[in-house]
Amino acid sequence: MSAEEPAGPEMSLASAWGNQAAEGASHGPPPKGPRLNPYILGYAMGPAALVAILFLRHFGVVAHEPVWLWLAVFVAIPVTSMACEILYRRKATNLRRHARVACHAAAVTTVIYLSGWGPVLIGAFAFVALENVSHDGSRTWRITALWSLIGIGIGQLSIWQGWAPSFLSVGKGEALGLMGAFVLIFVIRMAGATIQQKEEAETSMRVSEERFRSLVQNSTDTTFVMGAEGRIMYASPATASLFGRRPEEVIGMRATDLVHPEDRVRVEAQLAAIIDTVTVTEPIQFRVAHADGSYRYAEAVVSNLRDNPSVAGYVGNLRDITERKEAESQLRHVALHDPLTGLPNRTLILDRADQMLVRARREYRPVAALFVDLDNFKDINDSLGHDAGDKVLQAVAHRFVGILRASDTVGRLGGDEFVVLAEGASLGAGPEMVAERLHDTLREPFRIEGYATVSLTVTASIGIAGGQRNSASELLRDADIALYRAKALGKNRSALFQPEMQTAVLDRIELDADLRSALAENQFFLLYQPVFDLDHVNVSGVEALVRWRHPTRGVVPPDHFIPMLEDSGLIVEVGRWVLFEACRQAAEWHRRGHRLSMSVNVSMRQLEVHAFVDHIKEALESSSLDPTSLVIEITESTLMRDADATVRRLREIKDLGVHVAIDDFGTGYSSLAYLRQIPVDALKIDRSFIAAMADSPESGALIHTLVELGRTLGLETLAEGIEDNDQLHKLQEEHCDRGQGFLFSRPIEPQAMEAFLLEAAESSRAAAIAASVRTQDLPGGATQPVGTDAPTVLASGIGTNT
Repeated sequence: MSAEEPAGPEMSLASAWGNQAAEGASHGPPPKGPRLNPYILGYAMGPAALVAILFLRHFGVVAHEPVWLWLAVFVAIPVTSMACEILYRRKATNLRRHARVACHAAAVTTVIYLSGWGPVLIGAFAFVALENVSHDGSRTWRITALWSLIGIGIGQLSIWQGWAPSFLSVGKGEALGLMGAFVLIFVIRMAGATIQQKEEAETSMRVSEERFRSLVQNSTDTTFVMGAEGRIMYASPATASLFGRRPEEVIGMRATDLVHPEDRVRVEAQLAAIIDTVTVTEPIQFRVAHADGSYRYAEAVVSNLRDNPSVAGYVGNLRDITERKEAESQLRHVALHDPLTGLPNRTLILDRADQMLVRARREYRPVAALFVDLDNFKDINDSLGHDAGDKVLQAVAHRFVGILRASDTVGRLGGDEFVVLAEGASLGAGPEMVAERLHDTLREPFRIEGYATVSLTVTASIGIAGGQRNSASELLRDADIALYRAKALGKNRSALFQPEMQTAVLDRIELDADLRSALAENQFFLLYQPVFDLDHVNVSGVEALVRWRHPTRGVVPPDHFIPMLEDSGLIVEVGRWVLFEACRQAAEWHRRGHRLSMSVNVSMRQLEVHAFVDHIKEALESSSLDPTSLVIEITESTLMRDADATVRRLREIKDLGVHVAIDDFGTGYSSLAYLRQIPVDALKIDRSFIAAMADSPESGALIHTLVELGRTLGLETLAEGIEDNDQLHKLQEEHCDRGQGFLFSRPIEPQAMEAFLLEAAESSRAAAIAASVRTQDLPGGATQPVGTDAPTVLASGIGTNT
């Protein structure tokens, strides 16, 4: 064992390569002896033939021609042949080829027919044919056959005319000549065909060799031929690309010396395990050293060609897969990380959560998942745009990562939802403290690049689930359930998961499923709350309010299902139904003599639908309702989400003749500049301001300001939530135009509303008569001041707090 060969399994590959190379050497082809040139052999036979002829002449076996004649013949033949050969080599024309072959045929003809045995020795022409065919290729067989026949013909003619000696009779000589010519032609043709096959095989092999040589030389893959101990015997030019070395630099090196030290043992073991059992190995991937000191990824396939004499070794084809590996790594990162923030995505979060739970079971360490949802994040996107929203998400992610331990995981599920996985020491003070740290890091306002004048305050609701679970999905599910609880508590706070929360969520899911079939099953219905002219306390309109009659739960409160309609997008379909039903009912009341306005609440989801204006047109056309009797109400906060787009949509609505009112006015953040541009007709003062009138003088001053603002802008003002006479009187003193509330009537069904309208009309007539009588009794016919003695009891509770 050499010092450089590792002991144990690691040496098996080198040993295998060494042994196989030795075996290949012992079983290879035998060494070749010196090759005899046919051309030289042909000229060397001349002197030997002369000696043999002279010897046979002495015994009378050969015709007794003069010795000088034989000497002349054997001198002329090589001289003439050499001259023809020199001329042919200088310029191989077809004429010179004929001359060369003819010279050879003449030499053979002269010798055999001077010997007296010409017809018997015709086979000598075959040697001429073989020499010419081997010299010039199979194409010369016809030329050789031609001049051989000419030589035989001249020889046979010479015997017949008595010019040439012959030991045979003329008849026998002619017969032997004819048969010899026939056999000679067959032999020459066979020699030509044999040489032609050889030439075609050599041509095919040469083309194949050239093709594969070109492929190897120009291939981007590196090819090694390795012999004993895996040492490189041949390296293709692509070595320079993969290894940064010229082919001659790596020849003699062990191939595994070019492999990264960390991969070397594995590669040697893999090759040793399969190289003796298969001809071609499965692809093996590893890193190889580049001359610049870097490492590149390669994929190698090794073929065992030690039994092929032309190779006698192992052939390794190596392909540079560095770019592919980098692309795979990038794809893995993209598949497991959020492209916006670079944080782990849902797939990686679930994987890490599963690992965290496994560690918790093994090491009895605390674990927790925190589900973080940014509050009202949609307002940022709607007001500043999605680019600003993306930058806020990136800034939030950066802050979260900055306050947590390296062992914790911060991930983004999508939208404005983040997940934090904490374990061990991070939960020393409990998961609630981790949530508090997340709240704290958000308290500092965000300043976003490109929005230098805007200071954004972001809050978050956090759901916490701690302790062991069967799976990561269960842990995140419970954290998500706790998040719903945190939002229900008022946002910007955290909630710890409790088992009873799951029951509430399941109930919500069931309710959501029922809600999706409610419209098709006609479970929705409308109630109507009257709107009064506060100057005369007369009914001037109604507001349509949607209700849901569940088949088992009874009437579901609006605040239980309206948000669910908003979240699911069903509000668009339900809102369209409300619009059509309210217009139909208003038109019916108009036909019965009740000229009332019909107010319909519209959500932001409906305004965002391009077909919303068409919905209004269709509702008006199908009911034949006067457009001026329809009032579309939108909340102030909805109005300002995308103010420019909302203004355009409201102008389209106004062009139909429909009135527009701002609902819950005073609770949003609309500016006076926008308020002047928005095409609205009325402001509905939120009920919270009306309820606070009796508690503080400031609230009364605020009501005064809101009413005056409406007057200044030329808008009608309407107060919501009027519940007692004091509120009514104060609003009348402030000259608020209209109002609604429980003081007048709760929302009632259409049949009750019609009865209410008839009763209210009778009461109004009675009140008018009474007022007329009182006016006549006053000195000078003075009228009663407004609000000093409002109606105490009217039909259906008007003027009472019942």
